[in-house]
Amino acid sequence: MRVVTGFIVAAALTSAAHAQLVDTRTDATAAGAVRDQVLSAGEYGSGAYSYGGGGSGFGGTVGAGLMYMDSDATNLYLGFQMGGGLNDLVTILLDTRAGGYTDAGMNDNGDGGRRASTQQSINADDAYAPGFLPDFSVIIGNFGTVFFQLEADPNPITFIDFDGATSQPFREYSIPLATLGVSPGGNVDFFVAYIGDSGFGSNESIPAGPINGFDNPGFGDVSSGYTTFDRFTTVPTPGAIGLLGLGGLLAARRRRA
Repeated sequence: MRVVTGFIVAAALTSAAHAQLVDTRTDATAAGAVRDQVLSAGEYGSGAYSYGGGGSGFGGTVGAGLMYMDSDATNLYLGFQMGGGLNDLVTILLDTRAGGYTDAGMNDNGDGGRRASTQQSINADDAYAPGFLPDFSVIIGNFGTVFFQLEADPNPITFIDFDGATSQPFREYSIPLATLGVSPGGNVDFFVAYIGDSGFGSNESIPAGPINGFDNPGFGDVSSGYTTFDRFTTVPTPGAIGLLGLGGLLAARRRRA
């Protein structure tokens, strides 16, 4: 009986340890997306590599939107389908390598995108899921898309790239995997927030989480934070894809035998 009870407790602890990871999509195709600001039928695993969220405090742009990811041997591709008008800052935080930062450990007020990247709700220390420590941010606004590398307070975050495409309701961006420190077959963990240029926080997020069940944090000093995240596993090397396909074929043959 003690053995059974111990197994149940261990299983519960294991489940709790992974409870903050909501959704994982694994890239199984070698071709990536095309950065042309159009959601084409065959991109993002024909739509399979997509993630939804929750919350509607700013009109559902993020909460009713969809985040897409794809990869090839050299790049990570991001696609964002807006669920409403783009009036604020879609803030994508990426955890791609060892290290990283917490909201409490960053503070850059140089502009709205920097503020949203380092503070989310400006007067609150927004909590992140245990083990989630972002390294980069992508900000999507009506001015275009900006890519930053995050830095610890009191350092300003590092500007890396700007794309002036202002397409709506779909926006695309791409980042070299080498810049992110991700090897083929590696993971990209992320969440998406929706923040006003002034730092006024909304209750919208991808993935859905506790923040969706409350009013917008606004300028308040309390926020339930972003305690859930999603994962995208990039495509492995071409040889590894072939081995995966061979493994599936062999397994199918065993089942038929």
